[in-house]
Amino acid sequence: MDTEISSKKKRFKINRTARKYIFIASLIIIPVINFAIFWVYVNFDTILLTFKRFDVPTASYVWRGFDGYISVFKSMILGGDPGEFNAFINSFRAILINIIILPVSFVIAYSFYKKIRFRKFFQVVFFLPNIISLVVLCMMVRHMFSSDFGPIALFIEKITGHPTNWLGFDSDKMWTIITVFCIWAGLGGNTVVLCGAMQRIPEDIIEAARLDGIGFFREAWSIVLPLVMPTMGVFFINVFTSVLSFTMQPMLIAINPGIDNKFMTVGWYIFASVDTGGSGNMIQAATIGMTLSVLMLPIIIAVRLLVKKFTPDVQF
Repeated sequence: MDTEISSKKKRFKINRTARKYIFIASLIIIPVINFAIFWVYVNFDTILLTFKRFDVPTASYVWRGFDGYISVFKSMILGGDPGEFNAFINSFRAILINIIILPVSFVIAYSFYKKIRFRKFFQVVFFLPNIISLVVLCMMVRHMFSSDFGPIALFIEKITGHPTNWLGFDSDKMWTIITVFCIWAGLGGNTVVLCGAMQRIPEDIIEAARLDGIGFFREAWSIVLPLVMPTMGVFFINVFTSVLSFTMQPMLIAINPGIDNKFMTVGWYIFASVDTGGSGNMIQAATIGMTLSVLMLPIIIAVRLLVKKFTPDVQF
């Protein structure tokens, strides 16, 4: 009788353990399948695609080795194709834009942290791009600078007496408009995160600094900045990763890539290639994307190591 009860308890224990693992598996099976299909398979297939070409007579993909990468390197990086070369160079404008955003966002966040006057108004101004769709913001910019009915363009035209064509395919002001817009639209996100990091600074540290007679600017440079450097370090890494994702802003504001892709970036070029369709275009887009990724990977790793070396390990 005791043996039978012990056997039933053992079976119940095994079943209970099995149910625990089944429950865990049911939670992770969908994310694992999603990761395997939409990340591992898609990226692996994309990498394989870059080593092939589409053979029209046989309507099949034929292995071509590194010929695609050599062609992209010559045309995009060495300047063999002016359109691809301009798109490649324009992508690095994202670094300049984010280098400007980084210190400006720190100044704004510190001003909010110190509760300056009219901070509520400035919070709305800088946080507004984060609560409105990027498409809507870009269309708003296009309407503001339109030579037909844009209020800013018409105002400048009345003052100078000369017509404006800032959004034309050969405009010299287009990149200025895109850069200013990207800086304004990018400040909000960084500022929010930095404000959160500053709010975590222990009040005891600030009080001790004030007792020592530290001033407004000295507090920012010697106390607050070192304590939020880990967050600033992450943003500094994002400065270089932004090259890979600089697509929507120039595409939605410029609309037309301009002469020899004057306003185009690599991300926009890839989107346009895939959007027009065709197996050859998709292979070209995949090869360009992989080339830029391989080029930026050691740069981003080097930046990460530098940030890790020079950023203090702050814990509070």
